[in-house]
Amino acid sequence: MACPGIHISSMLMVFLLLINGSFSRPSVKIANNELTEICSTTQDPSFCVQALKSDPRTANADLKGLAQISIDLAKASATKTTTLITSLVEKANDPKLKGRYETCAENYDDSISSLDDCTQSVSSRDYVSLNFQASAAMDGPVTCLDSFEGPPKDPSELPTKSEDLIHLCSIILAISKRLIG
Repeated sequence: MACPGIHISSMLMVFLLLINGSFSRPSVKIANNELTEICSTTQDPSFCVQALKSDPRTANADLKGLAQISIDLAKASATKTTTLITSLVEKANDPKLKGRYETCAENYDDSISSLDDCTQSVSSRDYVSLNFQASAAMDGPVTCLDSFEGPPKDPSELPTKSEDLIHLCSIILAISKRLIG
């Protein structure tokens, strides 16, 4: 005959483990000092703090929420920059610039797709995939900037907007690393 005390204590142990798992780090509200610490691991810490604090959701966000906020900021930036690029393609008189802008449009489309995948990764708590997709999203603006290394120089605000998206993707990467553990 089995001892009922052992069965109950085993069930209690499993229950406590489940509860402990549900209170894991991603669901704890981020304090200002932790936000600063996360941002210190990005390419531009002051940009990171400013960008995240610009979203009112940051004040009450846990780590998972902060990941989604950073994805939303990056996607908004990429979408606005895509609109700019479309305008630049239409207005470009120089065939080299026009070709570079068209390449950037493709790069940014890929970045937006990767950012959509980031949202799915956060929803499914697949933080390794989040890290991979954030890195892929960063490739778009990096490749776009690289295409302007030779003359003619890009006279638009596209280089600045591309740097902004790189910094925003850097925030997602920093948060994903923390979520991974």
